Amino acid sequence: MMNDKAEWASRFLDAVTAKIAAIRERELPAIARAANALADAITAGGLVYVFGCGHSAALSMDLFYRAGGLMLVHPIFDDRIILDRQPVTETSEWERREGWVGGVFAASGARAGDAIIVFSTSGRNGAPIDMALAAKAAGLTVIAVTSVSYAASLPSRHSSGKRLHEVADIAVDNHVDPGDAALELPGLAQKTGPTSTALGSAVAQAVVVETVARLLQRGYAPPVFVSANIPGGSEQNEKTIDRYRDRIRFM
Repeated sequence: MMNDKAEWASRFLDAVTAKIAAIRERELPAIARAANALADAITAGGLVYVFGCGHSAALSMDLFYRAGGLMLVHPIFDDRIILDRQPVTETSEWERREGWVGGVFAASGARAGDAIIVFSTSGRNGAPIDMALAAKAAGLTVIAVTSVSYAASLPSRHSSGKRLHEVADIAVDNHVDPGDAALELPGLAQKTGPTSTALGSAVAQAVVVETVARLLQRGYAPPVFVSANIPGGSEQNEKTIDRYRDRIRFM
């Protein structure tokens, strides 16, 4: 007889819900600081850049070209750390490696006064830390979305000995457990149920919503995408894109 109670799925959702509650309880001040930094960059004519490696790159995609999201978000992509690479294990090697991301940042067009969100749940690898350092040296405000407990549980892989949250101007803790997976199932030694995407996305979208609200409070009309799947959505987007085309590189 089929068991349709989905007990472990329910436990996973409970785990994610509990973590989001912890984020809401503890991270709103950091989210507010991050939103202010993004609003400062946008009102000054700047852009918001986003960067992550591997599954953290998915969080960059989550903020880019997104219905309900800001138009002035620009991802920094590189095929060395995107998961369509073969063999995919090379993405982990590039994420750990120092010394190559500076060139990627330099080619991004980012400049002083812009802001960047760097996603790295473990916060220990060379590439995201290098990106944060390069952006900071160039005069950007650096926001990290990372797990402080994960980072504290392991040594940094960066030659500076620092983790991402120690480099960033603002760090928002996504409260992901060390190792990412949340559940121990009987008969399985390895935990399962990774939470970093769900929690990272929740943090990132909370920052965006707060940014939009703060732009409105400043009397600035935030350029927000409308879903192309609703009547008139594409036409409205085109009108807004026309106003910002010189600043939206991917359009």
